[in-house]
Amino acid sequence: MNAMKSTSLSWTSILGGKNLTRIVMGMLVVGTMGCQADRWDLGAPEVLRVSEYELATTPSQGTAAHRVEEVWIYSTTDVVGVYPLPATVALPAGEEATYTLVPGIRANGVSATRRTYPFYEVSTVTVDGDPTTEEVVDFAGGYVDTEVLTTKVILAEDFESANRFLESANSNVEVIRITEPAEVFEGEACGYIRMDSAHTQLNAVTHEQFFDLPRDRPVYLEFHYKCDISFMVGLQVFGGSQAGSLPILVLNPTCDSKGSCDWNKMYLDLYPALSSMPDANSFEISLFASIQADGSEGNIWLDNFKFVHFDD
Repeated sequence: MNAMKSTSLSWTSILGGKNLTRIVMGMLVVGTMGCQADRWDLGAPEVLRVSEYELATTPSQGTAAHRVEEVWIYSTTDVVGVYPLPATVALPAGEEATYTLVPGIRANGVSATRRTYPFYEVSTVTVDGDPTTEEVVDFAGGYVDTEVLTTKVILAEDFESANRFLESANSNVEVIRITEPAEVFEGEACGYIRMDSAHTQLNAVTHEQFFDLPRDRPVYLEFHYKCDISFMVGLQVFGGSQAGSLPILVLNPTCDSKGSCDWNKMYLDLYPALSSMPDANSFEISLFASIQADGSEGNIWLDNFKFVHFDD
């Protein structure tokens, strides 16, 4: 106790009671100002405004409809951040800098697997560092096609002129091609599956396409869908030690409480499955669904299946 009192007295004797009070009050004022963000003076930032992403495709690459929801921004040395589109981004002012804008997706439709999509072209922008200017970026591109990397797009099924899905022997439901404008996502047609008490089991596979997919690099299956029941998408594997049916992902209903269903875009990452099957010969797309024969009903709409990977 005496030691603590002695320390206190020594501060008072050195600073003086009134001086100590002034210093403590000054520290409190500075501390209070430090907690008020509007009192900070960090300098005005340069503003970057980024539009929604616009994808351009050729006829051999199929639909340009995408689901790029975010932009990943990189400086020459670091990741600046990830922003929902359209984005307004505050950048450090003061000097000229170049930034790379990369399209971002949700692989497998899951927020936890947000990532850049390597097959869409990026944008670059150089800012002058002047906080009085505002840079507007039209965020757009096509599939990557350079001397180093070329994207290969395999149009698996868009239902425009045919329907390659064939039901198996144990399926009492089929995938049909419909052309009603109110039901079609885009173009002239889409795929449709109707399930009820008499049609309870779906097991359908693309017929004799024998897709040759690489095992040593990223491969995605892009497609559009909407549904009021869950269904599964996977691969039918031919040849090798894992030949057979391989369900990969369950897709949940895209309908609201009033029964209105919205089309969704899926980027299904196939690399984890394909890389484990180096001895497989070829693949087909497979679909699975089932409902109880108790009066339940279900509907599934499909469109624009395509495999995407970098060419050899």
